[in-house]
This record gives sequence, structure tokens and C-alpha cells, in this order.
Amino acid sequence: MKMVGIRLLLAAGILLILELMVINVAGLLPFVAAHKSDVSGALYMDFFRNSLLNPVESSIVLVEGKNPLFFIGSAGAVVLAMYAVFFAKDRKAEYQLADRYGVYGKARWARKNEIFVPNETVSIPAKQLMHDLEASMMETRGEK
Repeated sequence: MKMVGIRLLLAAGILLILELMVINVAGLLPFVAAHKSDVSGALYMDFFRNSLLNPVESSIVLVEGKNPLFFIGSAGAVVLAMYAVFFAKDRKAEYQLADRYGVYGKARWARKNEIFVPNETVSIPAKQLMHDLEASMMETRGEK
């Protein structure tokens, strides 16, 4: 249940960003057509600031003007946000497949049959290992 809530919040955030982009793009074309004689940057900055600060008002103007780009863009934004959050594959699948085969550049857990290869791994009793370790430490003290 917690994951669904996080995904819905993520979908809402993505949808908000995409919808703001749709409002700006759909409103820009009629704005440019209406103000093609005045090409000053301040006029366009006022348009973008107004559409970002008042997205509901800008949307109402676009709906009342029956702007087809706004309707198509809004539908596309909803579909894209839902696809990105709910239907896109998890990225973990790529890493879960890596344990089935050896791949350079990818870390994976080794299997026991890869570590303990017959006739390659030598087992030493713990007492013998400690004896060899102590003997090697005594040898290095005597060399100094």
C-alpha cells in the first residue's frame, strides 16, 4: 500500500511538470501569432511568468479558446506520466539477470561451485594455519 502511495505522488509530480510544459507550449503559438510585430524578450518573459504563476487561469483560457494542442498535449501528459510510473519496467531486472552469467564490469555474488573448484582449493586445518601464521611472524622478527 505504501508503494502505491509513493507511485501516485510521483505520478502527480510528473503530471504537474508535464502539464506546465503543455500550457506553455500550447499558449505560446497563439501568443506569437498575436504579437508577431513586437519581438521583445520582456513580452515573452511576462507570458511565461504569467503562465507558470497562474496555470489554472492559463488552462481556462486555452480550453475556452478550444486550443487543440492543449487537449492533445494534456492527454499525452497523462498517458506519459501513468506509463512512466506504473508500466515502465523496473530497472532491477537488468541486475537480477547478471547472476545467471558472468559479465565484466558488473558486480554479482559468486556461487559456491565457482569458489570451491575441485582440485584447485586446498583446505588447511585451523591449527596448521595458526602454526604457519605464527612461524611466518617469527621469521620476519628475526630478519630485522
